[in-house]
Amino acid sequence: MKLQRLPSDSFSWSRWRNCDIFERFHFGCRTYDILRRRHLLQEYAVGYNDDLYCRRKKGCLGVMFLIDDSFSWCHLTEEEFEKVFGNAR
Repeated sequence: MKLQRLPSDSFSWSRWRNCDIFERFHFGCRTYDILRRRHLLQEYAVGYNDDLYCRRKKGCLGVMFLIDDSFSWCHLTEEEFEKVFGNAR
């Protein structure tokens, strides 16, 4: 699976606040849950960025999702990203 590297300005505050993949599919934003439900993240992910301007976190990437025609994103650690998406970047 290859994810597109999206521009940093795609990762806005409003899209971050809109992220509901965890609530919608009833799992926590914790490594164990993320890895257990990686098929959902893979299904809805449309891109990533590893140089965010908004909510930059060391050792993390932003992953963008498209759910019901609405974009949202969250952080994944580099380790979580590699385990969920393999060598997708």
